[in-house]
Amino acid sequence: MSVTYTATLSVREETVLFVRDDTLTSSDQVVGALPYFVMAVSRRSTLALCGIVAGVGLLVATAMTSAIAGTPASDPAAGGCRATARVDAQWGTGTAAGQVLTVTITNTAATTATKWTVAWTLGAGQRVVSAWNATVSTTGTTVTAVNAAHNGVLAPAASTTFGMQLSGVAPTPAPSCGNDTSTSPTAGTTPPGGHDVTVTEADNQRNVTLIVGQTLGIALGPDFVTPTVSSPALERLSTSGGYPTGQPLTASYRAVAAGSADITTHTDYACLHASPPCALPTTLWTLRVTVVDGPDTGQTVTVSTADNLSTVRLRVGDTLVVNLPSAYLPPRVTTSGIVVQRDVAGGYPTGQPLVARYLAAAAGQTDVSTQTDDPCNHLPTPCPSPTVRWTIHIIVTTT
Repeated sequence: MSVTYTATLSVREETVLFVRDDTLTSSDQVVGALPYFVMAVSRRSTLALCGIVAGVGLLVATAMTSAIAGTPASDPAAGGCRATARVDAQWGTGTAAGQVLTVTITNTAATTATKWTVAWTLGAGQRVVSAWNATVSTTGTTVTAVNAAHNGVLAPAASTTFGMQLSGVAPTPAPSCGNDTSTSPTAGTTPPGGHDVTVTEADNQRNVTLIVGQTLGIALGPDFVTPTVSSPALERLSTSGGYPTGQPLTASYRAVAAGSADITTHTDYACLHASPPCALPTTLWTLRVTVVDGPDTGQTVTVSTADNLSTVRLRVGDTLVVNLPSAYLPPRVTTSGIVVQRDVAGGYPTGQPLVARYLAAAAGQTDVSTQTDDPCNHLPTPCPSPTVRWTIHIIVTTT
């Protein structure tokens, strides 16, 4: 049997978009056997096709993009890598909307890959809230994910996954993928990979704590000049792009000594140096970095669900391990610099137990907290499953 949909006709420049909407009553309607897709055809083709649709009830589109949450979307394997995205959960509308996304990376080459990078473009109004099992950065609307230390090596035909939570809702993306058996992704410029911390333009004025020996990667737009560093606590490893090259700016640093440093840069444009100069505003960008001596030579303290609402006392150099069931989200630390996250794995929505490690880096007090989540909480009719919160208070001393 056939299913008939009613679709609205909207014209934006030279593209006509047809979007399913069962409640439309406007005069700009086309009735036909439309699958559940967003379709795009040229203005000229649409005018011709509208007559066909009215007569036979069939619209043939030249391009289709899946808009079904949960339907995988992938980029054809580029050389030796293929990435497939899947929406695991989706909820809300407007500013309250969000998605949980899982991306599967497969090595399609005949040789083993040791690293991979995935990139795609965010939907309108979307931003990355959190990510796991990859280092994720955003430059403009381009998201770039670089493998974590534990999942970069992939044998032929082997796969791994990473996930993230996004604010805002968009169709399932078709990410591009690259590894060291193939070329880099083409959807965006790859920021520095393999760093302990990676920051982007969205991290302006952020405070970051590094341990001596850790590395920092910076990914900014092409209008930013080469950053300057205010202290020898950071050693510059590399820099490329930025004004006036026309290429995105990437820079790498290593924490070499305890102390603090500001990394600063600003935008520049050729027209600012013309006569008369243009009126484009200059954007300043600053990152405040604290470097601590934090050898994990102390004791290891492990906490679990039974330690909820307890106080944990650590000394500088101690390691804190958080072990929680798979339903818990990655924990958050209320005050930066007291305990520094070393790594985190599992937790919602990976289906694996949550394990997060922290190093006690400086004297002070902070809270580490998280809560449970469930896919059914994000359905139009949420399930009655209650959210369970978990928090520990941490006191770090020097002796």
